[in-house]
Amino acid sequence: MLKFDKMKLVTKIDYISDIDYSKFILNSKEDSILYYKYQQERPFYLLVMVNYQHNELVLEFTGKILLDNYTNLIDIYTAKDCLSQINRLGICHLNVDAIMVDCNVVKCDVTKDIECGSMQDIITNVRQNLSNYKKWITRPYHKEGITIENVVKTPRYKKRLIIYDKAKELQSADNRYFLNAVSNPNEILSYFYDKTRFELNINTMDQIRNLLNIPNNTLSAVLASKANPILSVIDEAIKYNACQQRTMTLRDYEHSLLLKECDYDMSAVEAKVRALSAKTTSITRVMKVYKDLYSQIQTEAAPNIDIRALVA
Repeated sequence: MLKFDKMKLVTKIDYISDIDYSKFILNSKEDSILYYKYQQERPFYLLVMVNYQHNELVLEFTGKILLDNYTNLIDIYTAKDCLSQINRLGICHLNVDAIMVDCNVVKCDVTKDIECGSMQDIITNVRQNLSNYKKWITRPYHKEGITIENVVKTPRYKKRLIIYDKAKELQSADNRYFLNAVSNPNEILSYFYDKTRFELNINTMDQIRNLLNIPNNTLSAVLASKANPILSVIDEAIKYNACQQRTMTLRDYEHSLLLKECDYDMSAVEAKVRALSAKTTSITRVMKVYKDLYSQIQTEAAPNIDIRALVA
């Protein structure tokens, strides 16, 4: 069953009533109302936009809206509670039952929280096993985490996976308002202790349908999806042949001894190769052998973590 830590829904404007306009920001043009917007960042993110220009209601919220039940995240069982929680704020009234059966998901963050050891080992493993360093890049995420994303110009093809220590992220200054708002902060922190979060940001409707393997973007279809989009992206971004170590030949062994003697410094290796080679030797070709061997040694020395198995 898929779980989500963020969702953006679009539904009919008829499904909102009793709006406390004093809590909403008005945006108008030439005496025509474009939309009313309510937005908060703490203790959880929430956006309610009554868009008269497009005759639609937009709702966006994070899993923290569940407060004490945050560890359950947004799923087929808790989605209705998320909408009901908006009603409890007293800023408007949503027809929760109607929205549940008549809305589209336009953005979502698919999420898995897994116990899988050292965050630093995972980061090292990912960086050394990208399937294609031109098509996929990594960036740091907060202090201890990593972002994996593909290099594309078109948003519909963009894929972004974030991996980070959820317990440490929850204890950051930005989350103190959330922890102060729940009755069981220690219980929540204890649940996330030693858990690594895998979070896939899906920001277009096309991507939602493709990655979740569903025919449309209705909330019911999204929540009922049997796909594993996080695994799909990992299969594209990361290769796993590090465990299949190449058998070392005598020539490889001789090359490895030179690498070790030069303390794996490629400049020192090249100087030694030039000193010992004939003038007709292609230094570029010889150095490629040493560089390939060094890359293999680095890969085989990486932490042996099968990330694919963790999220399967």
